Formats: sequence, structure tokens, C-alpha cells
Amino acid sequence: MPINSLIFDLDGTLIDSSDGVVEAVNYAFNQMGIASCPPEVIKPYIGYPLKEMFADLTPVSADLLYDHFQVRARTSVVDSSVMLERVDPTLRELRERGYKMAIATTKIGVHVDAIIRKFGWEDLFDAAVAGNDVSRVKPHPESIHLAIARLGATPDESMVIGDTENDVLAAQGVPTRAVALLSLYGGHDRVTKLNPDFIISALPELIPILDRLNAVRTSAVR
Repeated sequence: MPINSLIFDLDGTLIDSSDGVVEAVNYAFNQMGIASCPPEVIKPYIGYPLKEMFADLTPVSADLLYDHFQVRARTSVVDSSVMLERVDPTLRELRERGYKMAIATTKIGVHVDAIIRKFGWEDLFDAAVAGNDVSRVKPHPESIHLAIARLGATPDESMVIGDTENDVLAAQGVPTRAVALLSLYGGHDRVTKLNPDFIISALPELIPILDRLNAVRTSAVR
């Protein structure tokens, strides 16, 4: 069965919203009387559940910090978001080739929708699964299962593309194919030790991988 459905992580895979995340995290800390954290401490947590980061960095209630974070993140995350290099033309080529595409992220839905509108991606993505759409975020496979269902696909014809071990683990939990994009936030060793199906350093490298896989599958059917 050929691969026809692609599920993308958002931060570190398609966009970089790290400046806005750092701003919102430090706003939350300051609201609770905690000193600001340097960006190099916060950025490696991007793409992971926020409450896990708060629990690692401070004994203060992660729930309270999360609420304060969302106050500033309403504007800072979307305003700061930039597309990663060569993402837009790659997505558009994949769309022209007939691939169905979805986003599965820990970001909440209001941010996901605003980012899609900001970059004019409404015509590219058939579905999106936000962190508040599921009861268990990545690395649990629930968001990937839901994205596959919303695409009307099956695991055998799907592929997950993400930059953290949580993306790889979520794909493997389905199971479906996992492509690890080496993250601008680091953590490469944690990803590669999970033995994803493919490792890429830039999103355009996905296209020849799909070409090879689908050519092999077409030949096998014949």
C-alpha cells in the first residue's frame, strides 16, 4: 500500500516559535515571583508538554504556571512564529503530488489555527490535532491515531515527521513510519537512539524518501 498521508509535528519541524515561547514562560515565572530563565534552558523543552518543563524547572505549581503562560502566549507564540527554511515550497510540492497532510502537535488549537492562517496554509492541511484535542499528548500515540483517522487513512499508508523523541515514540506506538528531522533545539542523540525509520536534516529530504518507498511498493504490487 503506497504512503499517501503525512502527519507533521509543528515546532522544530515546520516552524520556530521559540522566542515567543521563551517570552511566555518567563512571563509565567515572573507572575509567580520566579526569576527569568535563559533561552538556552527553555528552548530544549519546546515540543514537549509545558507542564513537564515547569515541573523540571521549579517546585511551583505547574498548573498555575501553565495558566499564566497561556495569557502571554495568546499573542507571543503566533507573533514570533517563523517558517523554517524551505518548508513552504516542500509542503506545496507534496500537496501538488496528492499527499494528504495533517499537523499533530502539543500546541493548543487556537495557536495552531492562528499559525496556519498566518502562513496561508489553509489549503495545505486536511486536518490538525492540537494538544487540547486529546487526553494524552505525545509520546502517547493518541494524537497520531486521531490524525490518521481525520485524514481517512490507515497506519500502513501514513508517515509521521517530527523533531523530538516524542514524535518518534508516538509513531512507533501506532505503529506507523517515523521520520526524525534533526531539531534546531538539539536532542539529536535522544532521537537517533530510538532508530526511527529515517533521519533527515531538512524537510526537502522527505520527498526522495517518499519517492523511493512508493516506487518500491508499486513494483512489489506488480
